[in-house]
Amino acid sequence: MLLPPKSQEKIFKELLPDLPPEIEELAIEFKAFTRSRKIKTIDELLRLVFLYCGLDLSFREVAGNLTMQDVRITDEAVRKRLRACQPWIKASLFEMLPSKKLDDLPEGLRFCAFDGSSIQAPGATGTDYRLHIGIDLVTLEFTHLLVTDKHTRESLKN
Repeated sequence: MLLPPKSQEKIFKELLPDLPPEIEELAIEFKAFTRSRKIKTIDELLRLVFLYCGLDLSFREVAGNLTMQDVRITDEAVRKRLRACQPWIKASLFEMLPSKKLDDLPEGLRFCAFDGSSIQAPGATGTDYRLHIGIDLVTLEFTHLLVTDKHTRESLKN
């Protein structure tokens, strides 16, 4: 594994000012950063998140990248840290992308979008499974997740 190019370091430094000023307080509030052991600062935690989410590296590649920067961490520790970061990142995104207040929907109604995607196994020539996902467009949370065989089509019944 090679050290990250200087351009990645430069990009990371350029992204930091664009983050909400209260990102550190949010990290502590949402328990993404509880103590400084292997990951000593919130900037290092952000680097971990950006490596995984932004550069699409695997847990092991993120761990190797951080280890080369004198942060010895395992891929399992990276996975646990990222899992703990989910509420923090979600709250940070809501701070960065504020939405105007929508009128409350009548009781019992939601505004959702649904999609059915085809999934192929490695080496397959056709569809093996279908993934049906529903998302609440107001809260941006998944409401439905269903994996079916290839014979189940997109339908409101799902």
